[in-house]
Amino acid sequence: MKEKYTNVTIKILICIPILFSLFVIDQLILPQKQIKDKIVGYHQVVMSRRNKYSNSSTKELIGNKYFTEKGYKFLIQKIFIEEDEITIGHSYIFQNINSIKSKSRDYSDQLMSGLNGACFYLSLGLTITAIISLIVLKFKTKLSENGFQNIILLNSFLAFVLIYLYSIYS
Repeated sequence: MKEKYTNVTIKILICIPILFSLFVIDQLILPQKQIKDKIVGYHQVVMSRRNKYSNSSTKELIGNKYFTEKGYKFLIQKIFIEEDEITIGHSYIFQNINSIKSKSRDYSDQLMSGLNGACFYLSLGLTITAIISLIVLKFKTKLSENGFQNIILLNSFLAFVLIYLYSIYS
């Protein structure tokens, strides 16, 4: 199995740091597009937890998902935006919302949607494990079948969790 899938695995693992580099360039180096918009609706994102020894469940507010007049959606962590008029800053390549500002407050540090918050740190972790996996695949000549399968499973699991979180928060 290792000899058959090594080249395909290396090509896939090379794509991960390249995509993350594009994302970092899009977020930090390229200028952000500022759009004035108006909030037209929202709903609360609530997570239910059930205790192991109890029949009742507790509900915890994760945040509020907002919808705008121009079709943007974003999730703010545990804070309610009271003003309707906002300015949205988003990137050019991935159209990722990076900042939300009203006239009185900046909500950028509470932004959870897109590749912000937990998704950013998970994508950073996936990139680091992909780079380490590439180094192991290239320079370790006597890698066992089990080690090769562990590399595939770890990176697949992190990619699955990242896609799942991205779909929840977007």
